[in-house]
Amino acid sequence: MISTSISMGGRLAAPLLVSGALLLGGCSALEQGQLGQTASAVFGSDQFDAEHARALPYASLRLRYDGNTGMVVLASLETVSSRPPSATNASPTQADHELPSPRASSSSATSAGTVTTPSSPPTELARFETADHAFVRLENGWLTGTAGFDSDLLDMHRETRLTTLMSALAAGEPAPGYHVRTRWQRADGTEGYAQGRADWSCAAPSVQPFPLGEQRVARCEESIHWSDGSLSVNHYAVAPAMAPDASPRIWAAEVQAWPVSPHWRWEVARAWW
Repeated sequence: MISTSISMGGRLAAPLLVSGALLLGGCSALEQGQLGQTASAVFGSDQFDAEHARALPYASLRLRYDGNTGMVVLASLETVSSRPPSATNASPTQADHELPSPRASSSSATSAGTVTTPSSPPTELARFETADHAFVRLENGWLTGTAGFDSDLLDMHRETRLTTLMSALAAGEPAPGYHVRTRWQRADGTEGYAQGRADWSCAAPSVQPFPLGEQRVARCEESIHWSDGSLSVNHYAVAPAMAPDASPRIWAAEVQAWPVSPHWRWEVARAWW
């Protein structure tokens, strides 16, 4: 773990704890000015260049939103010990550690009467930048925030972990249902809030094409039944964990983050793990 500062549009973000090398070309951190150069990749209608993505030494996604397709580049990567408190938005002026906390886990008493709280698995926060400096934030592969779009997701929290869902399916058991809470900002600046109950199901893993090559993934569906009676069905491509100490990875997603919201779609081009 190293502490560094990331340059974002001429401003220095708060120091981040970077897990391993942030870049994939031997560098350990983005130097000031580099992000603006690499983020010049076009975000426009059907403009994604796989060879450009292959040549860049940066992790990247192929992102589709509102009829446009382009490449977004990894701007920051942070690993934290637990999910931190909420931020008002995912803008580059907000520190990534200001995300909403999950409901506190139940405490337990030891034989000596000391109260302890189980530690949470680490959380990976990855933030990607578009050509015009909009941002997409992924938390352990889930979409949890955006900034710079017509409407923006401020936060989306699931009371489960991907490892829990995939482990249940691997054991031949149904994945447990879970609650989802989401908060967004409309184009006029007003905020919305919704909560719902979600179910998770997956097909058997198979080899699927991706921008820079094939991957063996399971096609999964997340059905969110919102409290207002509406339904969102989100789609994911998940690579199962290949070792006991490894985690499953989301390689592609199509997400409707709140009732009747726009769809964010992305595929991993160059991975960061």
